[in-house]
Amino acid sequence: MAVSWIDFSITNKNSISIKPFSLSLEKNDFLFLAGETCLSKLLRALAGFLPEECNCASSIRIDGQHLNDALSLMLLPKNATKSFPAHRAIGAFALDLAPSETKKRIENSAAGYGIGRNILHSKPAKISPLDLQKISLWLCSLNQSSVLFIEEPEGGFFGECRPFDFLQGLLMDKITSCIVYLADKRENVWQKSRILQFCRARIAVFCADKLVEEGDAARILENPVHAYTKEWLDPKLNMNNQLKTGALWKYCKPNCTEQYSCSAKNSVSSIMWDCEPPKLHKVVCKAYFQ
Repeated sequence: MAVSWIDFSITNKNSISIKPFSLSLEKNDFLFLAGETCLSKLLRALAGFLPEECNCASSIRIDGQHLNDALSLMLLPKNATKSFPAHRAIGAFALDLAPSETKKRIENSAAGYGIGRNILHSKPAKISPLDLQKISLWLCSLNQSSVLFIEEPEGGFFGECRPFDFLQGLLMDKITSCIVYLADKRENVWQKSRILQFCRARIAVFCADKLVEEGDAARILENPVHAYTKEWLDPKLNMNNQLKTGALWKYCKPNCTEQYSCSAKNSVSSIMWDCEPPKLHKVVCKAYFQ
């Protein structure tokens, strides 16, 4: 399966234009998105969940074809636990998501992941954060999907959720064909891409919304090819050092009005400017794209 972004005319001026790219996905792939960029927007674009004015429907191609109703894509957003209907019990909400299931099968499925009947009959406000995270993962198992897109919660999942065991189980049980995972922290990519046992772990590295390197996780972690990937993976480099080299985005102060004399370009030999958000100039080292 090839997931491509090929149309970049975004009508909303506040949106960030994503550079052209194509990701290859095969069955049982677990792909980590990495780098310093607007990956959250990228993930939502791939899953087809950007606002309508961003024309994402015509931008995304699956195996060269437009997104359509025949393709089943699922997105688990970072704030998934906050999106449960406050007035509905979890079990009733699960039946809404999987109308072909019965109440008994829903209960048995949840019990297999340690979610008891008492929790299913409760509303979100009465459920602990740990159980809400478990529920958000479990809901992904109720319907088959071609690709499951996951935006990790801030700070990561609770360890008791066993998220990677559970997600690998979805691949093994053919509930989803492949998973695209956006980790909350760089360290999570290093650590978690090494522990997967029942699927193929891969990493796609983006810089300023441009795909600069993609491949087997072990190969990229041990022998990165691209200059940006090498710097991004280097634990000795902190953000301040990376900013000085122009590896990451750096913004002018809000009162800066003259981009060509802006102090943000000091020590950066080659730069590009982006005046979004308003009154800020984004600096990116072009050397990485050559």
